[in-house]
Parts: sequence; C-alpha cells; structure tokens
Amino acid sequence: MKKSLLTLLAVSGLLISPIASPQQAALAQRVVDVSPDVNSQNVPPDTSISGQFDTSNTPAVDLNSVRILVNGQDVTNRSTVTRNFFSYRPAQPLPPGQSRVQIDYRNANGEQRSVNWAFTVQQPQAAVQVSSVTHNAASNPLGPGTTFLATINGTPGSQAAVLLIQDGRTVRELQAQEVSSGVYVATLNVQSSDRLNEGIVVGRLRRQNQTTFGAASQPVVFNPNAGGTAVVPDSSGSTGNTGGNTGGNTGSGNTGGNTGGNTGSGNTGGNTGGNTGGNTGGNTGSTTQQLQPSFTSHRNGGEVSGSGFTLVGQTRPNATVDVRVTSRVSVLGVVNLGGQTLLDEEVTADRNGRFEVEVPGPRIPVPGTRYTVRAAASLNNETSRPTEITLTQD
Repeated sequence: MKKSLLTLLAVSGLLISPIASPQQAALAQRVVDVSPDVNSQNVPPDTSISGQFDTSNTPAVDLNSVRILVNGQDVTNRSTVTRNFFSYRPAQPLPPGQSRVQIDYRNANGEQRSVNWAFTVQQPQAAVQVSSVTHNAASNPLGPGTTFLATINGTPGSQAAVLLIQDGRTVRELQAQEVSSGVYVATLNVQSSDRLNEGIVVGRLRRQNQTTFGAASQPVVFNPNAGGTAVVPDSSGSTGNTGGNTGGNTGSGNTGGNTGGNTGSGNTGGNTGGNTGGNTGGNTGSTTQQLQPSFTSHRNGGEVSGSGFTLVGQTRPNATVDVRVTSRVSVLGVVNLGGQTLLDEEVTADRNGRFEVEVPGPRIPVPGTRYTVRAAASLNNETSRPTEITLTQD
C-alpha cells in the first residue's frame, strides 16, 4: 500500500522545516521509520537512535551536511551516516525522561532541512537478581505420579522460567508463576518415560531489558522405579513451608495450610506452608490462583510460522483478559519498516482459568517480523500486572 510522504509526516509526528506548501512538505520529508518511535514511552536508556533517509523522487542528501543532535548535543562524529540511514548509540545511558533528537541536513540542491522528534526514557530499574533456586528432587529421586517442583527466589515482578537441563544438551523450559512477592514456582508431572540422572536446574528472571540466571546447588534425578509423594522445596527457610506446599499440591489452599501446620516446626512454619501451598495448589482448589496471565502455548523469544497463530494462556478462573498484539518489521535490526496492531481484544477465561485467542497474520508475514504480545487480567475490581512476550516470524 502506498502512502504519500505527506501522510507519513502527519502520522509519524515528525517535525520538519521549512514548509512552504503541501507539495514542498511532501518533497521535504526525507526521514522515516525512526527508532525509538515518535513519542514512545519506557525506552531503555541504552537504546540506539536511527532513521531512514527516503531516497524516492527527491534530491539526494548531502552527507557532509548531516548533523545529528541528541538533547542539544552534537553527536554526528559518533554516528553512522550513509545515503540510506543514520544510526547513533549513546556511549552513556540516556537520562530518564524526555529525550529529543534533531537531524539537520541539506539536499543536493542546497536546500536546508531540519527534522526532530521526542521519546521518553524509562526510570532506572533495580538490577534483577536470583537469590536462590531450590527443588524437591535434591535428596530422593522422583518417580511416575509425583510432581517435580522448583522454586526461584529473586526480584519481584519479573517473568520467570525454570530451565531443566536434562543431558547437558537438551533444555526443558517450565514456566513459573509468582506465588508471592519474589517467589516463583514451576511444576512438572513426572511420567514413566521421564528418566534423568544429575539434571541441572536453572532459574531465569526477566524484567524489561534485564535477564539473570541462577542454578540449584543439587542435581535432579528422575527414576521410573522410584515412587512416593512429591515434597515441595523450602523457599522460606521453615519446615512448615514444605508441609504447606505439599498440601497445596493436592489442589486445596486450606489443605495446604492444615498440612503445613501439622508438619511444620512451629506455628510460623505452618502458616507459611499453608499460604504457599494454597498459591501453588491445584487449578480448581485455590482461590488465590495467580491473576497475572501467563502464556502456555508460546514462550518469550519463540518463533511462529505461517500467517496468524493461536495464543493459549492461563489466569484466574472467569477473569477477563485484555490481549493486544502488534507487529513490526525491521531491516538489520536498525531500520523499522512499519508496524500494525493485529489484535486488541478482551476474552474471558473458562472455569479452569484457560483462555485462547486467534491472532491474524500481518498483511505480509515477512520472516523476521517481531510480534509483541501484551496481556493483563481483571476480576472483581482487581487488575493484574501486564505480561509481555515477544515472538518472531520464522
């Protein structure tokens, strides 16, 4: 679909001078597909700044005349400038708040042009940390019918996953839920076909542009000949927590609390166990099931194929989930070729908390297209933190 450059000027919010008439404005507009986007929010402080010189039907840009200013500082000599695009990566993080970019240049006819736009840099974020990774297969092998459970303790409000390295090469990723502030739990029902000697458990936390890892100190063993009841790892330092989680795995927060109180060392251990057990209990037995949605059909950074895909996720039963999916195409990771909103829809989770949406494909599913998926759930005047993942067209 063709758009006039004048339309691009109006849509993008770029400012250019001088402008004498609509026809001259269209000819003058020569900077498109800028990054970060115009008026974008929460931009990482180490972002690169770039744009594309449109070379269609207009005089070429005089490269010796190009001048790039960021927040009033001339950074031209630290930038990459070609006939097609420019790019600048700050040597130091950009300050929080609004940043403004200005591009001054002349064309081959000697006409002076100036383009500027702004975006907002996010506030500094505390470093994401993993303080401990524990699991319940440290002392005894787990057999069929038991539940493997790993716990990550770390920075609250992160996206969490447990990576189970099975043979030094194969990695099994288990999505983890934040059951309480900074405590993330992932589970796996052990099958008779599962056999594992000295498996490695790695916890991963992600928040915005930060990712960190931590590993459990003891290996995992799955043995088809082993049996018994899965015992949940201690994430708080109290025996009562283990008891409470064991109860919680049977699907009832109340059962978890009672079991924790009976088997814990003291009332404090019992209460802690009961709370964690309730949070990590079965899908149908706990009223404190995680409201923040998680995606079970795709993992962050995964790939999709074909035109369109189906998203399946989990939240609290009967919650309303607002799902928004946008796409963006870029060249060399620098020049953005435009994007679109593919889906902006509310769906209601079923009685087990499961929800599903069909995402239509973009007009042209170009390999490398990046999809940003954002979802937030609400129920009974409570709204969750948003969950965001990115997917790539293969």
